[in-house]
Amino acid sequence: MKKRFAIPFALSAAGTAGFLAAKNSLKKTLADETKKRDLIDKGDRIVQRLVGTLADRVPDTGIPYLNRYDDTGFLEGSGYFLTNPAENARWNAGFAKHSIIPDSVEGKLYIGGYLAFPPNTVSGYINDQLIRAAAFDDGSGRGINVFAVIDCVGISNTDIRHIRTLLKDFIAEKNILSLNISATHCHSGIDTQGIWGDLTKAVRVNKKAVSEGRPEDAVSGKNKEFMEYLFDSAAETIKKAVADMRPGKLEYTLTDINDYVHDKRPPYIIDDKMTVMRFTPDDGSKKTAAVFLAAHPTCYGGRQREVSSDFPYYLCDEIEKNGLNAMFFQGAQAAVATDRGKHVPRGLSRHGGIEAYGRVLGRLALKSLGDDITEIEPMLNVAVTQTFVPSDNKILELAAKMRLVNNSIAKVCMDNEPDSKNYELYLATEVGYAEFGKTLKFALIPGELCPELLVGGVYNSDKSYCGTDWKYPSMRSAVNGHLTVIGLCNDTIGYIVPDNDFGSVFAKDHYEEAVSTGRRAASNIVGAFLRTVQKAEKIRISGSQIIKE
Repeated sequence: MKKRFAIPFALSAAGTAGFLAAKNSLKKTLADETKKRDLIDKGDRIVQRLVGTLADRVPDTGIPYLNRYDDTGFLEGSGYFLTNPAENARWNAGFAKHSIIPDSVEGKLYIGGYLAFPPNTVSGYINDQLIRAAAFDDGSGRGINVFAVIDCVGISNTDIRHIRTLLKDFIAEKNILSLNISATHCHSGIDTQGIWGDLTKAVRVNKKAVSEGRPEDAVSGKNKEFMEYLFDSAAETIKKAVADMRPGKLEYTLTDINDYVHDKRPPYIIDDKMTVMRFTPDDGSKKTAAVFLAAHPTCYGGRQREVSSDFPYYLCDEIEKNGLNAMFFQGAQAAVATDRGKHVPRGLSRHGGIEAYGRVLGRLALKSLGDDITEIEPMLNVAVTQTFVPSDNKILELAAKMRLVNNSIAKVCMDNEPDSKNYELYLATEVGYAEFGKTLKFALIPGELCPELLVGGVYNSDKSYCGTDWKYPSMRSAVNGHLTVIGLCNDTIGYIVPDNDFGSVFAKDHYEEAVSTGRRAASNIVGAFLRTVQKAEKIRISGSQIIKE
């Protein structure tokens, strides 16, 4: 062998030997569960540290300290809770809906739901995106509560408070006690959060804009003209729902949906009930059905470029074809997906299968209304609590500082010194509790709740990722009656995973942690809900104590 080939050959041999040794070492490490876990956790810490370094380089311009947080647009609810209906009380309710898609907008529209490079730019429309609103008055004289839902992947508390602010005079005039807006969480609608657009451009433009004190010039996946149309449509729809109010009867039913959904994350627990409410006006006008069900509308997949509201569109359309108004509310669906295998014929196209599944659920909801149905006493109690969730997810911190998202955040000083640079970022959000009558209850949750937090079954210390126990009871055990979750309600803060099972994003079955406020989100959200329930018990009075003017 010639000398000029000897050195490269030796280096190559050494490199190959080194690679094989490293490969064998990695295999042994991965075979050892303890070492594997250490490696996974180390990788997670490295990623968070790197992203945190990037986040630290972006100024915190415009982020207030907690003691200066502006709570404009917050509505707390009923003020006090009733134990029974007011004397001679009757339900009054109204419904309205409106498309949130304008005839035309300047600039690009992006599909919200999946990160893609290049981003998924809207190329057409399969069906509509709507906002639907229902207004309720229980005849107690306290006022009106509104529940609205938008066909979208999610909407921030900042934007919801903007809608309330647009309605400020109307809210005062009509004595609206709470205005709760949630998202169906469809992953094939126009981006309403901001993180699904051209991230390369956003990173390039936004850091400079924020650094120069021009955060209003930041760009994201949200089209400003589209969002303004959404805000205006929401405001007008809510006004129309209130104007549509008329006396009638409210009922509900529960139906098993075990065969229609499945959980993809251990401990594989679902909310196995679909709740359906129906309002029947005394004057014989159109009835309204509201369906509450937990399952991800992600049926179109990650390369979708045509707008669709996914299966909820067809669920509502099937009910509407039968002469009723319809609404769909998302539930506790953290990793819960649709299960179409038993109910959708084989051989259909993707779109055909999605439509068939939605219509099956619509027919199931209609059928349930003919079975064992319970009348709801005219009594509606609502309490909403403003709460602050510590954000230890550096990915979210970077997105917020870069104005990719506009979730409300505040700085909390760690050393009790005003304006200290030693602070932690907290996400400002809302948690609510609503009672329709004496037996039907709702938790208004600002994100994607793991179902085990609602129904029970959170891993204990011998199975949880952190090796500790979960300290709270199930949310259902804290109330009398049936508790249903309205998810992504009044905010979108990501997945809400039990603190004790919050693991590395690199670990198997722990994807949800990447899109979460952090490892303390669940204890803060569930804790706030339980405190709201406890507060409700302290402010109850009998309906007979109400003196109407």
